[in-house]
Amino acid sequence: MKRYEATKRRRYSSRFAALASGQEPLALFITCSDSRIVPSLLALSDPGQLFVVRNVANLVPPHVPDAEASDVSVSSAVWYALEVLKIREVIVCGHSGCGGVQALLSGNPPAPLKRWLAPAASAVDAWRERGPLDPSYADNDQLSQVSTLTQVRNLETYDHVRARVEAGEVRLHAWWFDIPSARLLAYSKESNRYVPILETEDERGSRRDTTISTAEAE
Repeated sequence: MKRYEATKRRRYSSRFAALASGQEPLALFITCSDSRIVPSLLALSDPGQLFVVRNVANLVPPHVPDAEASDVSVSSAVWYALEVLKIREVIVCGHSGCGGVQALLSGNPPAPLKRWLAPAASAVDAWRERGPLDPSYADNDQLSQVSTLTQVRNLETYDHVRARVEAGEVRLHAWWFDIPSARLLAYSKESNRYVPILETEDERGSRRDTTISTAEAE
C-alpha cells in the first residue's frame, strides 16, 4: 500500500537496514489467521523480534510417526525457530470469537476445514470432560481457551521441543486475547485459568512464571 512508502518507510528504514544481514527474533508467536489478532501489537514488538506462525484456530498438529499424514507447515516452522534461530520463548495465542473453534464446536465443520481441525478434537473432549477454565465465557470461548493449552501440549510431542523444554532452553506460554475488552490474558498455573497479563507480575514488578509443561496442560 502507498501509505507504507508515504508514512512508514522512513521511520523503519534504519531498522530494516540493520536486519538485512539476518534475524534474531526473541519469540515464536503461534496464533490464529483472524485479522483482529495483531501479534506485533499484542507483544509490543518491533520488526525482527517475532517469528510468527498463523493458521486457522492457532493449531499445532501433534507429531505423528507417519510423515505422509503429518502437517509439515507448522512443524517445520517450529523446528526452524528453535533449532536454527535458537528462540527460547514460544507463545501460543488463542482468542475469543474464533471462527475455527466455532466450526469445531458445531461437530460438522465445513469440508475445507474438517481435515485441518481434526487434531483439535482432543480439546473438545478435554473441555467436555473436565469443564471450562472460566465458565463466565461463552462455550465457544471456553473451548478456545482449552484448545490453546492443547496446542502447547502438542508442541511437546516433537522430540526436539520436549528436549529443549526439559533442558530449560525453551519456555512455553499460553496467551488468550479477549477481543471485546481488548484485554490480553496469560494462562496462570497458580489459578488454572487465564488472567490479565499484568496480574502475572507480583507486587515488586517481577513476572511470575507462566510457563507450562505437558503435564500441566493435560
